[in-house]
Amino acid sequence: MSLAEMICIAIISINMPNAEFACKHMETVVEYSDKYNVDPVLLTAMIYAESRWNPKVESRAGACGLTQIIPKWSRKFGYVSCRQLKNNPDLSIRKGAQILSYWINKYNRGNVRLGLCGYNAGYRCHKILDKKGHTRYTRRVLKMYRTIDLEMSPGCMHRE
Repeated sequence: MSLAEMICIAIISINMPNAEFACKHMETVVEYSDKYNVDPVLLTAMIYAESRWNPKVESRAGACGLTQIIPKWSRKFGYVSCRQLKNNPDLSIRKGAQILSYWINKYNRGNVRLGLCGYNAGYRCHKILDKKGHTRYTRRVLKMYRTIDLEMSPGCMHRE
C-alpha cells in the first residue's frame, strides 16, 4: 500500500471533511512533500487547517486556494495569482509545500513549530508565540497531524 493510500484511509476513517477530494490529490501531496522535504502528513494537516480542503476558498486577507497563499507575499517562490491557486489544486499544493519547506528547513532550521508559525504569520511569527513556542494555528495543525498519524499507525506499526 502506498503512503498516499495510507493517508487517505486515515483521513477517511477520522471523518475529515472533504476527505474524498483530498484523496484525489494525495499523490500530489506525497510527490511535493518528497520534493521539498516536508512530511506529507504535516502538509495534509496544514491544508486542512488552512482551507478544510476547499480549493475555492479565499480569506479576508487575500489568501487563496488549498494552501491559502497570499500572492503578493509569495513572489519569492514564483508569483501565482489567486485565480491560479483556486483553479489548480495541484499548483496550490506545490506552492504550499515549497513555502512550508522554506519556513521549516531554511528559515527555522528544521523546527516544525516555528516553520508552521512562519508559514502562517511570516517574519512576525516570533512575536506571537506563547511560552511553549506555539500559536493557536500551530496547535491546530499539530493536533490534526497527530490524529492522522495515530490513525495510520495503530499498535506497533510505524510508518517511515
